[in-house]
Amino acid sequence: MLTASKWLLIVGSALLIIDAILMFARIPNPLLGLPLPCPVTLVILGVGLLLFAIGSKAFKK
Repeated sequence: MLTASKWLLIVGSALLIIDAILMFARIPNPLLGLPLPCPVTLVILGVGLLLFAIGSKAFKK
């Protein structure tokens, strides 16, 4: 679970950096006209954070 969360966080972070560059350059989102920051990016980051929290030592007995 931690491996999946790390990959999701890496991919989500890369997408967030791309979103920031697009926002700074005032280029519309090429992904189906979705707003920036892209909801797909936020979902990937959110799932990565949830998996990381669930798989961390804080929830294990």
